[in-house]
Amino acid sequence: MSILMVANCPGCGKVFQKNLRNLCQDCVSNLQNEFDACYRYLRSNRKVTTEQLSEAVGVSVKQIIIWIKDKRLPVTDYPNLTYPCNSCREPIRQQEMCYPCRSRLTKDIREMQDKDASRVQQGFGFRSRVGGRF
Repeated sequence: MSILMVANCPGCGKVFQKNLRNLCQDCVSNLQNEFDACYRYLRSNRKVTTEQLSEAVGVSVKQIIIWIKDKRLPVTDYPNLTYPCNSCREPIRQQEMCYPCRSRLTKDIREMQDKDASRVQQGFGFRSRVGGRF
C-alpha cells in the first residue's frame, strides 16, 4: 500500500498531491501566466519600477520581489526593478541589505567581538587566585 502525500494548496486551499513547488497545478499555471505577463510588459517597458509593473500587470509587488530574488527577473536587464532592504526598507537591487545597513551590522558585530575579547582578558570578572591557593 502506498501513502499519498497530499496537502492543501497555500494559494487556493484545494487538496493536491505534493510536488516540488508546493502548489496545486491550477495555481502553478496561474503563477506562470502572471510571470509571462510581467515579462512581456517588461520587454516593452524596460525602465518601469517594481510598483509600476505591479499596477500595470495586476501582480502583487510581493510576488514580483520573489521573482527578482529568485533571479527569474534579472535586475541587470531592468534598471528600475528594486526590492526593499530587510533592515531599513530602502530600495535595493542586490543582496538582502543596503550598504549602510550592512556596514552598521558589521561594525556592531566587530564591537561585540572586541567586547568579548576584553572580557576574556579580564577573566570574566573573577579575581585571580594568588599563588594557586583557594
